[in-house]
Amino acid sequence: MNRPLFTPGSANPKTRKGERFDVDTLVLHLAPSTRAGVGDMCPYATAECKAMCLNTAGRGGITTPGERRNAIQKARIRRTRAYVRNPDAFCDELAREIRRGIDRAARRRHWLSIRPNGTSDQPRIATRLADQFAHEAPFLMFYDYTKIPRPYLRQRPNYRLTFSYTGHNAADARDALAHGCNVAVVFSTQRGAPLPVEFLGYPVIDGDAHDLRYLDPIGVIVGLRAKGRAARRARRGTPSAFVVAA
Repeated sequence: MNRPLFTPGSANPKTRKGERFDVDTLVLHLAPSTRAGVGDMCPYATAECKAMCLNTAGRGGITTPGERRNAIQKARIRRTRAYVRNPDAFCDELAREIRRGIDRAARRRHWLSIRPNGTSDQPRIATRLADQFAHEAPFLMFYDYTKIPRPYLRQRPNYRLTFSYTGHNAADARDALAHGCNVAVVFSTQRGAPLPVEFLGYPVIDGDAHDLRYLDPIGVIVGLRAKGRAARRARRGTPSAFVVAA
């Protein structure tokens, strides 16, 4: 594993917004769902979620003539296979990269946040790392979005989970909210337009303002505007349970 496993948050417009809070971010991108051919990295993904996954957003969806997958997709598949082949060695390397990230952030007088599941939903990676670095909180915080029910059972003082609404898991979303976990909902709202005021009886905050979900107040819906394929589908007026009409 000579190549870095984490992607710096500065490479993504949304995670880069964390820098205004003096926070650097590292994101682990694996190949989502079954794309790496070594098991399912997103066990609760719906068909709509797979079809509109942000895995192919931005440079992740650009291929040159004759390419079946671009370099970013190949790297995500390579990382996923390395993880499945030897989880211990993979997590040990992640820990080394986190330690270097802490040192870099400290030189900038920044804190560091880690998103272990940028394009996957593997709680074992996240909880293992969060437990290993528990003594670093609050200067090092972990966070993720997840579709796996009862996220509150996996949270740590240094690991904050936001449950993802699919349109088919309202009962699990309400359960998460009742136990202190916020819920992310994708709305058809266009860029720059205001999000709904409430959903499921809870107030909606603007989740596009930044990606540091552990800074959010408890008991809210994290509203996200549809992006990529989801946005194109919303503009066409194609019905989707995953993208809530606003």
